[in-house]
Amino acid sequence: MSDTDVKVTWKGALFAVLIGLVFLTGVSEIVVRVVYPTWNEFYAGRFLTVEHVPGYGDVAIGRKNFDGHFSQNNGDFRAHIRINDSGLRNEEPVSDADGRVWIVGDSMAFGWGVEQDEMYSSVIAGQIETPTYNVASPGTNVCGYQALKARMPESVKPRAVVVGLILENDLQEYDCTAYAARNQARGDKGFDINSIKSALTEHVALYNFFAVALKRVDVVREALIWAGVIKRAQAYRNLLDGQDVAAVTRSTAAELKKLQSMFGDGVPFVVLIAPARFEIANDDPEFTKIRVAMRAALDAEGIPYVDPVAAFKDAGFAATHFIHDGHWSAEGHAIAAATAAEWLGNHVPQ
Repeated sequence: MSDTDVKVTWKGALFAVLIGLVFLTGVSEIVVRVVYPTWNEFYAGRFLTVEHVPGYGDVAIGRKNFDGHFSQNNGDFRAHIRINDSGLRNEEPVSDADGRVWIVGDSMAFGWGVEQDEMYSSVIAGQIETPTYNVASPGTNVCGYQALKARMPESVKPRAVVVGLILENDLQEYDCTAYAARNQARGDKGFDINSIKSALTEHVALYNFFAVALKRVDVVREALIWAGVIKRAQAYRNLLDGQDVAAVTRSTAAELKKLQSMFGDGVPFVVLIAPARFEIANDDPEFTKIRVAMRAALDAEGIPYVDPVAAFKDAGFAATHFIHDGHWSAEGHAIAAATAAEWLGNHVPQ
């Protein structure tokens, strides 16, 4: 063998392949970022953060002055999100909330997936000819609603309050006082499939490109569902399965009563019950039982409510919800707005 002969080992070949893959991936990432500039629109963390409210604990809130789009990588929606200086989805500053009808709630009230003029808070304003103000934040619950109220300036007072109550995930045996007192340090939760997916969605354009493409191929989508990487659209879920529904609804109503008291006497207050997807689509008896129990618990606390389940059933599940996402479409928001507006028209002085 001459001195110029080169012996290729399997380790050297493997190293060369790995270097090539890294280079190819890097180039592909750059190309995707150039030709696909909206790749980061799938990450909700761009417009959401967490704020600690003294005495009430942590609550999700919008990133101040965010102005951009949020998309679902399954193609359900692409919506323009504008957050004001107070972390709320309103065009106007929080000082303008004084004397308006406040809409308090979670992602549904926030208008997840719909445009600002399609949110039921906006639609209500047009129907009752009275300005509204959106005081909602995704991923929160009744304790979070109390925190949202607490972080509003003392100088602003609502003309009336509508609270959106989501039967699928807002009901639990609450102790908001204990929640606020707990150590809210988040710490390192380690790695799981959701944290990995979230990190990739936030930082890697190539991941988002393939996520969009692959989720629209039936065979690949079914394989990802089987592997547990993604969830089946509109999969049945009942968080109260095996629990004492009466106790849970009583506890939820008690915390809603505390929320009502935070606004003081004389402020019209109503709970908008958001019926479960599974009752709308399939007349699911378990969620019918939960809804009826929640109504009874609100009655026992003397809290007014409106229940648009009949209108949702008349319109149909497909017309009122996104195909894959569990949130209301613009039609769902319109139904909720009409139901709340009717109550407000009868109880709020014009």
